[in-house]
Amino acid sequence: MSVRNIIPVVSTVFIAGVVALMAALYSADQYAAGAQTPTPAPKPPVPQRPAAPAAPPAASSAPVRTETITYDAWTVSCRDTADGKSKKICSATLPMVAQQQNQRITIGAWIIAHNTDGALVSVVQTPEIDAGVLVGRGIELKLGNGQPRKINYVDCNPQRCESTFPMDDAFLREAIAAANGPAAITFWKADGAEFNINLQSIKGVDRAIAAVR
Repeated sequence: MSVRNIIPVVSTVFIAGVVALMAALYSADQYAAGAQTPTPAPKPPVPQRPAAPAAPPAASSAPVRTETITYDAWTVSCRDTADGKSKKICSATLPMVAQQQNQRITIGAWIIAHNTDGALVSVVQTPEIDAGVLVGRGIELKLGNGQPRKINYVDCNPQRCESTFPMDDAFLREAIAAANGPAAITFWKADGAEFNINLQSIKGVDRAIAAVR
């Protein structure tokens, strides 16, 4: 074999070896690069929003017990308090009834109750009349043969006017002493004329007061 024929063969073999070596080195570099690439850390779990707390059960809406007792001309109504522990809330009512066209019609009322400050008071409701009421004069309440007690109006609406006064010890004694007698309520029309409401009896007022107190 001549030298010319050997050179191409050697060159071909040499080149093939170099190519194979380079390929091996490239693969090794790629492997090393992959080995050195840090593995990404796992993402932290997404916190779950806590569930909304359950709504508390609705409060019991048990009906408040009401008791009604009649003492002659008076009707006393008492109801329990919401907590069931405090003293009952009571009021006494004496209706004012008039005879009109063979019918008995309630035209007002005398109410004994406690005000928002806890004081015992009387509330007298008189009718609003077509001629109008002279509000500035108020009313007079007379028990039996006693002296009339002047009471100021505190409110009026198209149906009735209302007056109120505290029931002090002197009035309580007078009312209890007149428990079996009549009473009269007087107020004035807008033209100055008197309007009288006569109560035949306030019997039972002593027991009504005791129940409300």
